Amino acid sequence: MAFSLRQRFGGTVGAAALLLALGAMPVHAALVRGDFSDGLYTAPGQLFTVRSPLGPSPRLVDGFDRSVGSVTFMDHSGELFGVVCTPDLDILAGADNDIETSQAILRNWFREAAFGSFFGGTVPDAEVLREEPGDFEGQPAWIAVLHLPGAAPSARYDETTGRVTRGDSWRGVVVISRGGHTYLLMTEALVVTGEGEAAFDASAPGWNGFVAKLAQFYSGMTFQSSEPQTEQGPRFAEQPDQDTLSRGSRSN
Repeated sequence: MAFSLRQRFGGTVGAAALLLALGAMPVHAALVRGDFSDGLYTAPGQLFTVRSPLGPSPRLVDGFDRSVGSVTFMDHSGELFGVVCTPDLDILAGADNDIETSQAILRNWFREAAFGSFFGGTVPDAEVLREEPGDFEGQPAWIAVLHLPGAAPSARYDETTGRVTRGDSWRGVVVISRGGHTYLLMTEALVVTGEGEAAFDASAPGWNGFVAKLAQFYSGMTFQSSEPQTEQGPRFAEQPDQDTLSRGSRSN
């Protein structure tokens, strides 16, 4: 099943804020829609909470339109952690599926919603270097690493040109479903320091080592148990007719 965020949410996805959070971010950028206090970020509507993994005073960028949005924590050394979320876009998301079906649903959301609308739509030449089904904290997940040219969280001054430039970002992501929403957790798979050239080897045996970083990040999160009724799409528990279920199954 192919998803369109503009079709699903009427074109209101907080694009400007999401571009800041996911693309090239000015050092001074700050657009706070949730609450950040004593190192704990609370998303609008208390959709989720997450503790800053970069201390009580990180660079923070967020943007939400209802329950579609993102928050990103950064520091000046080039480290980054973030969350992107939307309500589940597949009728079977979060249901009692087999592992392969759940992973396929997460894969579809990642390819069509997250990468296509957020990363690919804001970062020129963004690409998925590697992606695979996986397990995260005991539940099905989709795991990937992205190459985002010119979207490193830290900037440097080029003495030759007199301009502030950004290197590339190699962004490790894990996609999961919790409480009626699909979440993408992200961090830098390769933190580049200094001015030397670097590149991430997605073919290496330990390519998904960033999952351990994201597991620590996840341990500081809590999720709303269910979304408000006004935000819900069709849910499996509502027992739609068999034709609807058949169409949803064929799309995976």
